[in-house]
Amino acid sequence: MAIAAALNAKQCHIFSDVDGVYTADPNKVEGTQKLKNLSYSEMQTLSSEGAKVLQERAVEIANKFQIPIITKSTFNNQPGTIISNEIENYGAKSLVKKDCSRLTIVGSGMIKDHSIITKLLEFIEENDLELLEINISELKITLTFKNTVTDEIVNKIHAFLFCSN
Repeated sequence: MAIAAALNAKQCHIFSDVDGVYTADPNKVEGTQKLKNLSYSEMQTLSSEGAKVLQERAVEIANKFQIPIITKSTFNNQPGTIISNEIENYGAKSLVKKDCSRLTIVGSGMIKDHSIITKLLEFIEENDLELLEINISELKITLTFKNTVTDEIVNKIHAFLFCSN
C-alpha cells in the first residue's frame, strides 16, 4: 500500500487466496457471503479484530491517501471487495473470532441498531452462553464469553446474522 501511495495510484489491487472479504472466515463458517464494498474504517476494524484479509496498517495508509483497495483472488477472475470511503449500508457486515472466547460483529451504525443487540442477547440466553462483557461502538459489537466459543456457535451466530434475512 505504501508503494501505491508513493506512486499516487488511483487504486490498489491486492491478490490473495480468497476473492474478497466475507461475512466470516469462509474456511470455517458455512454460508458466508462475499461483501461488495466496505469502508476503510470497517476494514481496519476487521483487521484489528483478527481478520487475515488485509493488514491493518495497509488499510490505514489507503485511508490516509484515499486509495481504494480492490481485493481479488489469484485463482479466479471473480469480482472482489472494494474498500473505500463509501458505506454501502449500515448494520452488521462481518463476524470475526479473535481468540477462543471473543467474537466481534463489525459494521457501520452498530451502536444504533438496537434490534441486533436484542437478538444477540436472546441468542446468548437460548444457547446458555455465559457472557462476561459486551462492548458496543459505532463500528462493532464485541462479545466476550467465559468459555471457549466453538466453531459450531460461530456458525450459528453467522447464520443468525447473515442467512436468516
